[in-house]
Amino acid sequence: MKRRFQIQRALTWPLLAFVLSGCGEKLPSSGPIFFEFKQQPGDKYVYKVFDEVGWTFRDSTGKIYDTVQHVQEQKSIMKFTGIDSNAIRTVDLSFMITMDSLLSAAESSRWKKRKSPIGNKYEFELRMRANGAIVAVNSARPGLTLFYETAYRPSQPIFPANAIALGYSWSQSFKVNVPQGEPGAVEAEYKFSALEKVGDFDCAVIEFKSEVNYIEAFTPREKCEVSDCIGKYQSRTLSEGKLYFAYREGFVVKKINLLTANSEAMITQGGATKTISRAQQRDQETITLLAIYRSGGEKLTFAID
Repeated sequence: MKRRFQIQRALTWPLLAFVLSGCGEKLPSSGPIFFEFKQQPGDKYVYKVFDEVGWTFRDSTGKIYDTVQHVQEQKSIMKFTGIDSNAIRTVDLSFMITMDSLLSAAESSRWKKRKSPIGNKYEFELRMRANGAIVAVNSARPGLTLFYETAYRPSQPIFPANAIALGYSWSQSFKVNVPQGEPGAVEAEYKFSALEKVGDFDCAVIEFKSEVNYIEAFTPREKCEVSDCIGKYQSRTLSEGKLYFAYREGFVVKKINLLTANSEAMITQGGATKTISRAQQRDQETITLLAIYRSGGEKLTFAID
């Protein structure tokens, strides 16, 4: 069961996002701005994702039995494939691992013996409104869908229906489907905190902070002494960062996100519940725009630090 817990939690973290770097001068303040995404069918956006990830795994006594730290780079492609009569865009989103470097791991860790993840690809289909609301997330694996909805959907704001001024704050709450559990709860806060130049783009800086809590059931394979043994994962994920949005062009240029998660695997038998293992994870992500391919054949490339 312990190994299954390690593997399932590990799969939940080496991916995603939408970002750009190279923030420079502040722009003069302006009046209220109306925010919306403006990508069109046939457009393709290419991003570089840089991840610094660390895990700590503990047993029921709190003793550390495994640790790992690594850095990873991914190439992320967002392809806008269509827009329906309700102005909902369909987006094919993929992440392919292009570099992975193990910095450290426990001497007994299975991480040192793992097969290289380079070349692994993760794919999603999103349905998204112009205001940023994610209507649906689909992937071939329910675990990946849950990962996107808990780790990345909270960092994408649903923009207000009206133009907003610098300093404006808002919040949103929503539920996410959990494959083997009740819907998880998401609480997120956003603030239009600044205007900055990022490369050639005039960007609005949107600060975000969110918390996701959910419980997922599993069937214990060991440590059970009675037939009514029940297993549950309890997970809490915090996300905090900044989104740099090119408000004239209508797309994300940069995103910086710090994700921290705490998970527990518990079993209940004979009316008593006990924790059998815990996992802590810290994931610092930076995503930068590399290129835009327009439906008419135009290609735009960017060199942003």
